[in-house]
Amino acid sequence: MRSRVVLVTRLGSSLGLSGEHDGLTVADIRHPDAVETTIAGVHRGGELPIVTCAVDDYEEVRTLVSYASVRYPGLRTCIEPLPGGPLAVGVLSSLVDDIDDAEDGLAWQLNAIDLLRAQAWSATWLPSVAKSRNPNPSLWHHAMSWLPGSGFLTVHHPTPRIVRAPKAPISGLDPLPETALLHSRATQDTWVVDAVRQVLQPQSTSEMSSVRDQVDAHGTERAVELVAIPLAYHSDSRPVDVVDCLGCGLRHARPTCPVCGMSTHAPELNDPAPTPLPEFDPETPVPAPSGSSAPEGDRE
Repeated sequence: MRSRVVLVTRLGSSLGLSGEHDGLTVADIRHPDAVETTIAGVHRGGELPIVTCAVDDYEEVRTLVSYASVRYPGLRTCIEPLPGGPLAVGVLSSLVDDIDDAEDGLAWQLNAIDLLRAQAWSATWLPSVAKSRNPNPSLWHHAMSWLPGSGFLTVHHPTPRIVRAPKAPISGLDPLPETALLHSRATQDTWVVDAVRQVLQPQSTSEMSSVRDQVDAHGTERAVELVAIPLAYHSDSRPVDVVDCLGCGLRHARPTCPVCGMSTHAPELNDPAPTPLPEFDPETPVPAPSGSSAPEGDRE
């Protein structure tokens, strides 16, 4: 079954309520009708919507998808929350959407989501932590934000933490040599990208645009988002043990079906044949229940 990724998040003003961003289907989470219409449009086109969103938006997106399922009978979707900042969520969604395979494309896409969740790196450089929520800053970080020339690198994923980074060089980061570094446009603090690149040592560096406005997402246009993607994510996520879900027929390689939730390791699925009952022989006496006594006429 063919599939298409639909990113549901807070969109920048230039994208409207729904549409496409660099070929990726997007819808604004603040407008339920736009979300339902976008998901239903993918479904009517004969494709399974893979709905991606930020981790913090998962519950809200799940509610919107539930409403869409009631409004459009027969609608099937799988919801995949992604870690990191807005740029990371958009980049990961685009990478997954670009995977296309005639036979097991959906299984490959789901494997890629699982791999990128585990291996992608996401951070945002901010001049102040006043608007930071992931991770939450300490009182010390807030106090340092009041000083002139302050700067912080907030690492969202995989290990959330805040690194003080008022200027280059930036310390406290581990190299990620087998990655590609993607970043948002640095309007003022252009040194940030070079400083992070010197520490991570990626194979390449590219500028990408985010689906969200920087001021809306981070409270300042000086924010610089950064994402490091493993270079081998495409080949490493190729599915091997693909199964057909006995509940809905979806081909996937997960322990449970992402659409209907049926387990692929349940005993009744591994051995669907029923256990045969013993044949009944009328000549064989039925033993008395344990602890019972024989009738009066049968006693000696």
